[in-house]
Amino acid sequence: MCRLLAYASTEPATLATIVGPTLSDFVELSKEHKHGWGVTTCASIGGVQERERDVAPAVESSLFAEVASSKPSDGALLHLRLASKGLAIDLSNNHPFIHGDISFMHNGTIRPASSIEHLVDADLMGQLTSTTDSERYFFAILSAAKKVGLIDGIAATVKEIASTSNYSAINSITLTPDFLIAVCQYDEKEQSEWTVPFHYELRFTKEDGAIKVASTGWGHDDWTPLTNGKMLVVNRADLSYKILDI
Repeated sequence: MCRLLAYASTEPATLATIVGPTLSDFVELSKEHKHGWGVTTCASIGGVQERERDVAPAVESSLFAEVASSKPSDGALLHLRLASKGLAIDLSNNHPFIHGDISFMHNGTIRPASSIEHLVDADLMGQLTSTTDSERYFFAILSAAKKVGLIDGIAATVKEIASTSNYSAINSITLTPDFLIAVCQYDEKEQSEWTVPFHYELRFTKEDGAIKVASTGWGHDDWTPLTNGKMLVVNRADLSYKILDI
């Protein structure tokens, strides 16, 4: 289980600027979600994915403090990791994961990770950089996207995993130069794992020239819920968005 935070904005800005003073409250969650963090940034024009990661909890990481305050972008993902049982705590397993101009992060567990490898094209299996279920989920999306495009590929992959796999949650957020896409899909029977009410629900808001999406467990109760079985698709060109059924 992990915590997710992402944004797309009209102008480049740092995480600290976009999120504001409550970023420190989110970072406090890394005392529980303590197995490292990762940030990817990608500009909406000519975007190249850039990434910083650390195995130290974000609340203790000088690198995180530097990245949050000095790396402006008009799109970013932030992941706080709480490693799934059996997965190593090392940098290669830290989200977000990158492939080309797409970055991706996941919250939840798919058991076992190998159960979804049949959804990944052979050429992508050879490019795995981690032992996580999350990167395999990402590469399953990329495999489907070759056939039907990214948005439909995400929806198709989520449906397939949800209907055939043992999972707690397959929440994810994907960042490309064109889109910010958030998925909320979890197994309601997994409530024993939850640390706060609505643990796997995502929330989002559009304000001050930015759309922000985040996990629950910290402030912003007035944000709009992205509930189970829904997908938020943000067009980064103008920050217009739509909510789709998965």
